[in-house]
Amino acid sequence: MTDRRLIEAGFPCHQVGAETQRERGASSALPPLYFLHVWWARRPLTPSRAAIAASLLPEDTDAEAFVRMLGIEKKVVELPGGQWVMIGKLAERLEKQGGMEALKVDAVVTRAFDKEQLRRAKKRGIIATLKAYSPELANHPVVVRWEQESQPLGQIHEGEYLSIKRVMGDPAHTNERIEFKKRPDVRSALGKELSWDPEDLYGYGRAYQNDHSTVPSGLTVLDPTAGGGSIPFEALRLGHNVIANELNPVASVILFATLDYPAKYGKELHSDISHFGRKLVEKVHAYIQDYHPFGITLCQSEKQRLDEHLAENADFIAQFNKEEIADYLYCRQVTCPSCKAKTPLLNTCWLSKQAKDPWGVKIETSGSGAS
Repeated sequence: MTDRRLIEAGFPCHQVGAETQRERGASSALPPLYFLHVWWARRPLTPSRAAIAASLLPEDTDAEAFVRMLGIEKKVVELPGGQWVMIGKLAERLEKQGGMEALKVDAVVTRAFDKEQLRRAKKRGIIATLKAYSPELANHPVVVRWEQESQPLGQIHEGEYLSIKRVMGDPAHTNERIEFKKRPDVRSALGKELSWDPEDLYGYGRAYQNDHSTVPSGLTVLDPTAGGGSIPFEALRLGHNVIANELNPVASVILFATLDYPAKYGKELHSDISHFGRKLVEKVHAYIQDYHPFGITLCQSEKQRLDEHLAENADFIAQFNKEEIADYLYCRQVTCPSCKAKTPLLNTCWLSKQAKDPWGVKIETSGSGAS
């Protein structure tokens, strides 16, 4: 067979793996569909997208273009001395000019540029300390590249437009730099000076959140055991038609909610979800009011903690001096109407395994639940 696909030859496993590790590494940043329902074999979105694209693209596809297709890309300004990466508020200020992106230099951009120059100067000081500590650190590939990327940048001027270039991110190298930071000799050399922000190292938001372009392909992707839907979800975002099959009734509901209905109804679905969501909450409140009353004032011990927490914002005490229920754990499992198999709706019965909550209150736990 001569018609090989990219997934069979030259697939950039190191970059996809590093970004996947990043995607799964911070639960607060996971995509919303992860929280619609716990699913035991939920595939991360980045490798799902990579597997689909690499299975369809020819083996001679440019690896850098492929990685960028996954959302692993930075927006940079090329200046004498290196690349200035657009992150945070700067990335939000980019303007479209024809088919290009640009950043207009104003007072805000000038201040950000000055901070970037100071940050680079600080990094050069840290690098000098590492190089003086030992020849091994001085010649380490991470230090060599870090020094190259920390050179002072050429000047910018208010009123000019800076052209934006999109380049491949390098999460694999970022992982190397994060691991380098943990070395005993690095810690010994720098002590309290050791500090860098992982987001500065990546230079882009998590790949699945980036502005992927959807171009209809006319191809159809079949997932015969779709589960929670990560693979068909990414296939849709790539512009393919999708057939997702699943026997489990819980997974089927998830697939309709995350794939079928949004594709059919688009943004109009938002108002319907809000409307029926409010009706559901009102119905639940009425049903369990006798068991979990709403809006009652806090007990004395909780009121005391509230007073201490809002000591400098006393005007808000009255607003928060009441109990509010955030979540309910009502159903533990459902039974399949066909085969009568019982499907758990929770992957664990623990509410918490920590000795204290963020307020400093002891939490009693047991194997079947918590209180």
